[in-house]
Amino acid sequence: MSVYTSVNIKELKIWLQDYAFDDLTDYQGIKSGITNTNYFLMTVHDRFVLTLFEKNTIEDLPYFVDLMSHLATHSFLCPKPILKKNGTALSILKNKPALIVTCLKGKEVTNPEVNHCKAVGKSLAELHVKSANFVAQHQNTRDLSWIKKTAETLFNELPQDESKLLREEILYQEKQNYKLPKSTIHGDLFKDNVLFLNNEVSGFIDFYYACTDYLILDVAIAVNDWCVNSDGSFDESRLNAFLDAYKKIRSFNDNEDRAWNDVLRLASLRFWVSRLNDFYHAEEGELTFIKDPNHFKKILKKRISG
Repeated sequence: MSVYTSVNIKELKIWLQDYAFDDLTDYQGIKSGITNTNYFLMTVHDRFVLTLFEKNTIEDLPYFVDLMSHLATHSFLCPKPILKKNGTALSILKNKPALIVTCLKGKEVTNPEVNHCKAVGKSLAELHVKSANFVAQHQNTRDLSWIKKTAETLFNELPQDESKLLREEILYQEKQNYKLPKSTIHGDLFKDNVLFLNNEVSGFIDFYYACTDYLILDVAIAVNDWCVNSDGSFDESRLNAFLDAYKKIRSFNDNEDRAWNDVLRLASLRFWVSRLNDFYHAEEGELTFIKDPNHFKKILKKRISG
């Protein structure tokens, strides 16, 4: 979440006439994340999140709207899309696709402890169970083919050792023949996408990398953020708490157990390449936040070493 597209309050008030909203009292750009423009919208009685999609077309977005609506209907704590007076959720603002969702209570945890990891592991398994009958499918836009395509734009800009590491890990992943359960995954369950209230998970947010892919890839993405030390190694107590809580609801099968470390490597590679791309090919914005790619290089090296 960042602000690349600026919107003033006059423009917002005109645009919001399509919604059955109380009067807008204030709004504020959100400086976190790196992909879309986000604002808090404050009304007399509520607070909402407005997202302007910087890279998606409006045709890309019904999947995410339908997924959040499905999960909310099945009592999963996630933002609920707000409908316009005509009964649709998506709109256009400043020539960008736009969506308003409810703003969940709670705040992110920046230094998670064992109890936080246990709670997130449980909630992630619940998401996987409750989305199992969500029939829509969506390709992972950050899969290995995207990694390879993006890496080609980076090789000449990287130091030699990083270019070598990137080439070798892509080759390694190309040789894998994963036969793993697929379903709906969040795809980006970092610490800043989980809210806590009174030490309980109060919701998952930012579903815009959700897709149909390996369930354990979702777990791997999460533990690579929730359960790591500053050097990229795992904190075993946090990792075990996360995995134990997850597996009490959805256990790994034999193929998942065997592929676990390779999928951890794939998750590390995906976010290293993503951050390298954001670092070397940064887009300008009013409020932007670029994350350090070296963090995921360290994580990837740790996963390679086992």
